[in-house]
Amino acid sequence: MRTDSDPDVSPYIFDKDIEWKYVPIPVEIKGLKQLMDKVLSDRLSKLRELGFISNYQTRLSKREMLDLQARLQSQLRSFPDQKVYQGTSLLAEVFKVSHAIELSETQGASALSKYFERLENEARSKSGSKAAKRLMDDLSMRQAVHHLGGCDGNNPKLNMVKELVAKQVLENPQSRVIVFTNYRDTAELVASSLKEVPGIKPVRFVGQASRYKDTGLTQKQQVEIIQKFKDGEYNTLVATSVAEEGLDIPSTDLVVFFEPVPSEIRSIQRKGRTGRKHAGRVVVLMAKGSKDEAYHWSSNRKEKNMFRTMKNLELEPEAHAAEKLPVGEGNLPDAAGGQTKLVDFPAQKTQESKPSAVVKVMVDQREIRSHVVHTLEKLGTDVTLTTLEVGDYVVSDRVGIERKTAEDFLSTLLDGRDLFGQVSDLKRAYDRPLMIIEGEGIYTARQVHPNVIRGVLAAITIDFGIPIIFSRDEEDTAALISVIAKREQVDSKREVNPHGKKTASTLPEQQEYLVSAISEIGPVVARNLLRHFGSVERIMAASREELMKVELVGPKTADRIREVVSGEYKG
Repeated sequence: MRTDSDPDVSPYIFDKDIEWKYVPIPVEIKGLKQLMDKVLSDRLSKLRELGFISNYQTRLSKREMLDLQARLQSQLRSFPDQKVYQGTSLLAEVFKVSHAIELSETQGASALSKYFERLENEARSKSGSKAAKRLMDDLSMRQAVHHLGGCDGNNPKLNMVKELVAKQVLENPQSRVIVFTNYRDTAELVASSLKEVPGIKPVRFVGQASRYKDTGLTQKQQVEIIQKFKDGEYNTLVATSVAEEGLDIPSTDLVVFFEPVPSEIRSIQRKGRTGRKHAGRVVVLMAKGSKDEAYHWSSNRKEKNMFRTMKNLELEPEAHAAEKLPVGEGNLPDAAGGQTKLVDFPAQKTQESKPSAVVKVMVDQREIRSHVVHTLEKLGTDVTLTTLEVGDYVVSDRVGIERKTAEDFLSTLLDGRDLFGQVSDLKRAYDRPLMIIEGEGIYTARQVHPNVIRGVLAAITIDFGIPIIFSRDEEDTAALISVIAKREQVDSKREVNPHGKKTASTLPEQQEYLVSAISEIGPVVARNLLRHFGSVERIMAASREELMKVELVGPKTADRIREVVSGEYKG
């Protein structure tokens, strides 16, 4: 393990000038914070009344919130209780308000506005959480949203970034600059603002995942942007964490942190983007009196502790070697001397080990946006992207894997997707099918009774005979898939062979699907309509009065059907 200060590394590393610049929080943002603090205090007071936090806890750190979330999830799994559900939902509101406060102070009014827009969309959505609905109905939150509309959008951090980059490009037109941000909304805002400055040619660089009103970049687009950055078509990369590691990004002259990061690893990786081929400069921006300061000092302390630990680790083998006599082949210590360490074995033995075999995994195209694929490649797996009709990953001719996040698994129970159809196809196509459910919150992310979830899990494992493995996160999922692939291909000598097709829907299923596609009509009403009229054509030709004769079809549903059937298309 080496650091920049080690004598065998320092000749190849250039100096990095690291600066920290404080910026003030605008007065209007402080007013916004007061309104949101009022909402936060109310939710924390209710958590105290329920007995989930102590009376002296007037604020919760992120770590305390995560610990409480884990405790509530554990209670829900063991003894589902209405009080615990209430506490879980209140905690979800605390998370959202705390995030909004942090955004307002560290990212500015524009980023907060986009977050409020997403919260409004979640609150209006049928599948939206109750926490979002209650939060956006709260009077103080409504006042905050209204107050935000009157803000002038002045962001001292944004102005500072424009000054720093403009000065760098003016002094050296061939410069390359990276501006790191934690959030995509901020990346878009910074890139748009820098376009207004002569000489600056910025581009937004984010990950592959997409969400509401935010489309990610494909792998091909990312490669193209990096190449154009190298060629000088762009001279400023405005990037999220995706640019911190694993990409062939050229050395830069200036790296700007729009905000500090609490992780020492991420901080080191960001700083490492400059000072490679020549001296570089790093500037870290901090909103005075905000979480920026806490994150900065946290990262700084962790970084110092890490370097101290690394130095201690370097000294330990030397001290250990000095205490022991030289050990040669055939003269290894016996049991009385303690367990043999790796450093006790001759280097020649280590060098003679054979390289591990490369395993292959076939991955469905839809999984490319997940971090699982990236992690598999880092683990040395040969990943082949293809279109799989059944399953998400194939590791041999008999093992097909269906991956679902906890959120996606619950969504299939609520939005009418055919989960059991997917499971049936998987079972039919592979001798050793497997389902991986990834992430926390399977009992708490949605308002679904735990016994319903347990019933579905039992049906998949017992009725369909498909094992279910729970993984911690995307990295854990990738590690599991890699181990399974090695067992199949290296130990059992099996080939990777995707097969299987989705089961074609029957005519009745297609008819039910067509009718239930109309809003206000669920599967039960669709079947009632088809039984009464006998065909989709007769349903579409029926009058309002005829429709209302069908069980569970009222005036509202009948009107909706007639509106869809006879309304003029205005697309």
